[in-house]
Amino acid sequence: MKKSIKVILAALLVMMLTVAMIPTASAADPTLTIRNENADFTFDLYEIATLKSETTGEYQFPTGLNTAAKAAVNTAGQNGSAFLAALDDIDDLGIQPVAKLSGKTGTGYTQEHETNIAGIYYARVSEQPSGGNVAKVKNAVIVWPEYKSGAWDYSDNTVDLATKVGTDRIHKNFSDTNSATKEAGEGDTISFTLSADIVGNANDLATKYQIWDKMCPGLQYVAKSAHVFYDGTTTSADADFDVAVQNNITDTDAKYNKGTSFTFSAKATVLENASSDYYAHKMVYVTYDAKVLNTAGIGKDYNPNKDGLVYKLTSSTGDVERDGDEVKVYTYSATATKIDASATAKEGTNKPLAGAVVGLFTKSGTTLTEIARGTSDAQGKVTFTEGGDTAKQPKRLAPGSYVVKEISAPDGYVLSDVEYPLTITADHNGNGIFNLDDSKVVENFATKLPETGGQGTLMFTLIGAGLILCAGVLFVIIMKKKATK
Repeated sequence: MKKSIKVILAALLVMMLTVAMIPTASAADPTLTIRNENADFTFDLYEIATLKSETTGEYQFPTGLNTAAKAAVNTAGQNGSAFLAALDDIDDLGIQPVAKLSGKTGTGYTQEHETNIAGIYYARVSEQPSGGNVAKVKNAVIVWPEYKSGAWDYSDNTVDLATKVGTDRIHKNFSDTNSATKEAGEGDTISFTLSADIVGNANDLATKYQIWDKMCPGLQYVAKSAHVFYDGTTTSADADFDVAVQNNITDTDAKYNKGTSFTFSAKATVLENASSDYYAHKMVYVTYDAKVLNTAGIGKDYNPNKDGLVYKLTSSTGDVERDGDEVKVYTYSATATKIDASATAKEGTNKPLAGAVVGLFTKSGTTLTEIARGTSDAQGKVTFTEGGDTAKQPKRLAPGSYVVKEISAPDGYVLSDVEYPLTITADHNGNGIFNLDDSKVVENFATKLPETGGQGTLMFTLIGAGLILCAGVLFVIIMKKKATK
């Protein structure tokens, strides 16, 4: 009996040990996924080293790996840009790729490589288009897991080598909005941003890359405000580009004639160097400022601005041209009508009144600030210009709240102290049609002065003299009565 129990216990122990040795799903090793989602590129994926010990952080190299690659791991640091540069310089790594992530035609297709081997991987672009329709995709180093805060981190386990990249597109917008339109007033500063994809790559260098831009004569370029950047507006590219600005241009399009043109050209020395910053980035950005003039178009005569891209590749037979966007700056105007309110009451009509000086103001609290003025003409119309100068264009206005108030009344009229509110709203439609006139009536009442050629003051003098005479006679009568008593 005792022997049977021992046999049973031994069998149970063997079974428990066997079950303990069976791996479960919860104990599965983490997996690294390296993907290529871009059908235009092919990557050769190399396993440069495997993590030998998490305790010591020691790596083990595959047989045949180039000595320079081993040195790069040991000296440059696995995460440093110097490490990637060192691997890029090695033509023959001495080992075969563990995967070839080839592109394939088809929407949403993904090439990927899965592994649970911790180590260092190097993805090298082996095939890419020779045309200019894509930006350059760089080689990459993947270190998995990473050593963070005293522990090995396996969480970053999906790497996208190349998602779909840009084409040879170019865009233009206002720096503070993505809209194709913007409202502004005379003297306001407008900031523009141009953005264009970089074209060409190490296998097919660009021999020409030029962003052009032009704007209507209603806007004036702010001198020295143009700047060029890579991949946003923080990495300056001014040193890699020549900038030319030409005012008062001759253009077959009447909207741009007498306007301003810009060209931003990548320098030949930059394009000829496959290692230049130009090929290391994806986008070129240009920013510049312009001011709204008093000659800016109002209403449907909107103020257009347009850009484009011209480039040439080593493989091209000629220039490739791409038109960008046309954006528009809208301005507004307002008029006022001066009438004689007393004549209106008497005659039942709005009688125009000439000679009134009327101002246009902005208001902050109780403070009025004059921005334009005008003098009413024979029809009572007031055109607001800077300082009331009739030789100048009407004041261009941005949407907002304003105040109309009389500054000087015509001869023979009392000055009105009424403040007439004027509100301009951004009510343009897609064709740029506006309600231009927001006419405001400024009323005046004539003073009751004697009319030229009438009786004048004679009537008042005779009446006054008669009253004085009557008072004197009454005084004498009263005094006689007192003496008699």
